[in-house]
Amino acid sequence: MDLIAILSDREDGLLARLKGLLGEYTTYPVRSLDELVNLQHNIPVNLLIIDTSSYRFSSLSDFIKKLDDEKVVILSGEQSDIPPEWELYSSVYGLINISNISKELPLMVDSALEKQRLKHELAFLKRAKKDSMQLLNSDKDGPVKGGRYLKEKVLINFAKLLTASFDMSKLLSHFMDSVMEIARVNRMSIMLKDKEEFHIKTYYGLDPYLADNLKLKNESALVSLLTKSGRILEIPAGPDNADSASIRNDMELLRCSFSFPMLHNGKLIGIFNIGDKITAEHFTRDELEIIYMLCNYLASAVKDFDLHNKMWYQEEFTKNILASMNSGMIVIDWDKKISVFNQQAAEIINLNASEMIGSNVSLLPSPLGDILYETMVAGSSYKRFETEVTSSKLPLGITSYRLFDEKRNPIGAGIVFSDLSDSKKLDEERRRAERLEAVNELMSKIAHEVRNPLTSIQTYAQLISEKYGNDDDELNNFYKSSVTDSIHRLDDLIDKLVTFSITQDYNFYREDVNTLLDESVGYILRHIPKGYKIIKDEIIDNVFIYADRKLFIKAIYFLVISITERSAEGDVITLSASILSGLPFVEIHINYSGDEMTEEERLKLLRPLFEIDILSSELNLPISRKIIEKHKGSLDISTGKDGNTFIIKLPAIDGEAAKISINGGELNG
Repeated sequence: MDLIAILSDREDGLLARLKGLLGEYTTYPVRSLDELVNLQHNIPVNLLIIDTSSYRFSSLSDFIKKLDDEKVVILSGEQSDIPPEWELYSSVYGLINISNISKELPLMVDSALEKQRLKHELAFLKRAKKDSMQLLNSDKDGPVKGGRYLKEKVLINFAKLLTASFDMSKLLSHFMDSVMEIARVNRMSIMLKDKEEFHIKTYYGLDPYLADNLKLKNESALVSLLTKSGRILEIPAGPDNADSASIRNDMELLRCSFSFPMLHNGKLIGIFNIGDKITAEHFTRDELEIIYMLCNYLASAVKDFDLHNKMWYQEEFTKNILASMNSGMIVIDWDKKISVFNQQAAEIINLNASEMIGSNVSLLPSPLGDILYETMVAGSSYKRFETEVTSSKLPLGITSYRLFDEKRNPIGAGIVFSDLSDSKKLDEERRRAERLEAVNELMSKIAHEVRNPLTSIQTYAQLISEKYGNDDDELNNFYKSSVTDSIHRLDDLIDKLVTFSITQDYNFYREDVNTLLDESVGYILRHIPKGYKIIKDEIIDNVFIYADRKLFIKAIYFLVISITERSAEGDVITLSASILSGLPFVEIHINYSGDEMTEEERLKLLRPLFEIDILSSELNLPISRKIIEKHKGSLDISTGKDGNTFIIKLPAIDGEAAKISINGGELNG
């Protein structure tokens, strides 16, 4: 019974998992290096597995160097400190990432132990051969047969070891070492089929340039004869026809005396070539037979290697697909165990993917587990089914499907699902935008309907005021104050509503920022209380933007009106503009004195239309922001001890910004 020691102090179930994977062997867990040393002194340990996420490789390197060859298998994790030169440690047989132990560890342990058994048998063989030669001098018919039997047995066991290997370079190296044990030769080469040609994959004693460039086609005489005969081919002594001459030429190029076919299921997949013995002795029939037999084992191992590679690439391809999917995917088998749980599924329902693999379907949040089980057992399929995760109220869109084997028997079920939260929000925003557009259209119609009779009322009020302008009675004073002022306020509100709800295309033209701000200041001075002072700072010449002159001036005006509503009469309002350094944007600043705002107050000023309370005063900023955004700009507020500033950021036309164009009344950058 082989004994495997496992050095690890983890408490997360790794030891139990390793014991389960290596159930056919005796495993002995140890938690410290001292325990391991004591164990080795008392009991012979065949193989040592070291968990370097528990014990750093650097702290064990001296101990590992002293061990026998190929005695250690290393498990590496995220916290491991494995040096790049770990392969130089002769005692280390191989390295496996902890995430892959289920697939790779049993194979590597089997291979390592099989190789150790082979070494013991080879040592025994050498001793037996030595004894046989000694006895041969006294009894010619003695132990030769026994020696041959032992050698053949060892090589067969070694060939079995090759079939368990999935490292092509090691596979071919072991094979050539095996042949060298049988007969010391001066040259060897292994050729494998690649599409329609045979190329040298590994060699010994050949010129490197020749080995890298020599190839045999399917129709070559050597390949054709090996394919047809399936037997050992010796270099022709004296070619008596074109085929034998061609075969001799190929074998001379390969520097070989014998070529062995590597057959798998009756097909030639490779050729093994050997030269002469270094002792100039002839090959015995037994030696050639054993090499021929090993070539068949090698052919089987090569095909296994190819199959393993295809399966590995397919598995990696599937993993990459699952990892790159935007949707979550969960698959269960007939035992109700989760076999697939991709990372997107883990992120959507907030579970650990590695912990869910192998778990029971009942651990999934409802109704995911119910849908999987129902689909597997009853065959019910869900397509674009919308539901909510019971615990978190997370909206999901689910499609389920049943899995079958080659005989159409159900073997499991799977679901593909996506988080509908964002799409729900987008739908709600779209509906809100549609409602807002409808409200805008209604506001525009109402404003126009109200403005016509309001114009008549305003005209009659002016006529009455003019007719009785000299009378100092109560009715006349009422018309002069309350009625006229109310008409003006209502007219101003209607103007704001029309401006905000306007849907026609803007008329963008190339405008000078200096000129725009000059006209804005003039318009503002004509329409705001006279107690406020407006100053425009000097601005760099030739700064241009695309703008609708009339609406842009209104945007500046409404910003200033909002300032006058929250500042004292006599305050100074300053307009300035500048080009952002290195960027194709211009910033317009409207600064005024006032107390520093809190973040809550600042955000309140920038709140959307549907959150405002008083249309007459709070509609100013939403109107300005809408006009500025139509100009591909943005509006923000900066506050500090020195005052408050509205910041308008707009794309400039000079430099890179000249690429901005107008299409259908909209700016395109």
